[in-house]
Amino acid sequence: KTKLTYFGHACFMLTRGDVSMIFDPFLTGNTWDTAKKEDIKCQYIFVSHGHDDHYGDTDFIAKANDALVISTAEIAAKAAAAGCRTHAMHLGGKFDFEFGSVRMVPAFHGAGIPGGHAAGCIVNFYGDILYFAGDTALFS
Repeated sequence: KTKLTYFGHACFMLTRGDVSMIFDPFLTGNTWDTAKKEDIKCQYIFVSHGHDDHYGDTDFIAKANDALVISTAEIAAKAAAAGCRTHAMHLGGKFDFEFGSVRMVPAFHGAGIPGGHAAGCIVNFYGDILYFAGDTALFS
């Protein structure tokens, strides 16, 4: 059974067994103060865009866990420059991982990094389907 843990703001984690994926890991400075970056154990990190309240503790968590950072090419390059393992994706792209798949979808918001795009994703996590809108304006 998949467990969803909400850490406040736009940060949450999916866990099934020993496999976890955290989304927009903004913990340090998060007013919800529900978790510390040192306590996060995960194999995958999805980052929607480069603003600090979403990219947050990505570098620390990725390096502490040897977790794979999944994001746009620009965010992946930023994480790689910090010494993180990364998987870059384009909007509309889909990739299969150990847990299922990630399809990168558009989000309408500032990118927080030159040349970048904000993104969301549709995640198939062991058969459970989740749409993560990232930080987006309403659109149809």
